[in-house]
Amino acid sequence: MNDRTLNIALQFGIAAVERDTGIGKDTLRVWERRYGFPQPQRDASGDRLYPLDQVERLRLIKRLLDGGRRPAQIVPLSMQELDALARETPLSPAATEADPLAEGAQTPAPSSHSDEVNHYLALLKRHDGELLRRSLQQDVMRMGIGRFISEVIAPLTVGVGDAWMRGELEVFEEHLYSEVLQRVLRTVISAIPQGDEAQSRPKVLLTTVPQEPHTLGLLMVEAMLALEGCRCVQLGAQMPLGDILKAVQAHAADVLVLSFSPILQTAQVLDALTELRSRMPQAVDIWVGGSHVALRRRLPEGIRVTGALSDLGESVQDWRQRHQQPPAASIAQTQPQSRD
Repeated sequence: MNDRTLNIALQFGIAAVERDTGIGKDTLRVWERRYGFPQPQRDASGDRLYPLDQVERLRLIKRLLDGGRRPAQIVPLSMQELDALARETPLSPAATEADPLAEGAQTPAPSSHSDEVNHYLALLKRHDGELLRRSLQQDVMRMGIGRFISEVIAPLTVGVGDAWMRGELEVFEEHLYSEVLQRVLRTVISAIPQGDEAQSRPKVLLTTVPQEPHTLGLLMVEAMLALEGCRCVQLGAQMPLGDILKAVQAHAADVLVLSFSPILQTAQVLDALTELRSRMPQAVDIWVGGSHVALRRRLPEGIRVTGALSDLGESVQDWRQRHQQPPAASIAQTQPQSRD
């Protein structure tokens, strides 16, 4: 039986397609009427049956949608066009969190991944979360926290997102990676010593606005800021704007850090930043970043777009100079280095 015969033979009901792709039944019906795809066949009872090749195309469409594309842009495209678009698209749940303060970073092609990234991808595909966790923790001890995040975690997370986008990783595998990495990063952050309140400035509050679920990158940011001697308060994802304002006041925060992935619409990003800046004391800085195109536009005065994780140290030093705060001794300099 050749591939074409197999695709014709394997057909799926609409409920099975919904479970497999994550695209709702009502959405599938709307696309069928509006875009002419999918084009299901009908069984004897008149129920929809979807051939395998259409289900595979729907899977790729779902990945691109999760990466920030709009249905009208991609649903009418052929499988070849979708595949080409996926290779150009740097956006995915993991990839957009690889460096939440990086503007429009490009996803490397699989061949450009380092041996270390490929090694960890292989571990992930073995579904051994404990081995993955131990290996990451060994790298922390060998390299020190700063190098570990910038040289291992950032490119590895891009690699995971890239593999997910291309269909080389399943959703459950990407979720396993996120869960393991969160555990590792929280352990790393808890091990970074802090000075007293007066010496650990700026005090930084980290969160995301409503409908922005990604927090993995914020943990990387927290670790890098803690290495700079900052005191960080992590509030997690999707905090209502009113509660962000209350938290800034309650914690006497000096800086609010937000990240934006392409999941949000441009108007949502700009409206949220405008409201927060207008209602927040001018003495409180707002640092933002991410791969959302809205951050390339002109933003309200007093909002700083930080280019990359490596730029956070410069942002901290700039804040301290403006507030005449003596720079804390860089904890990064005290990290153990490998004797290798």
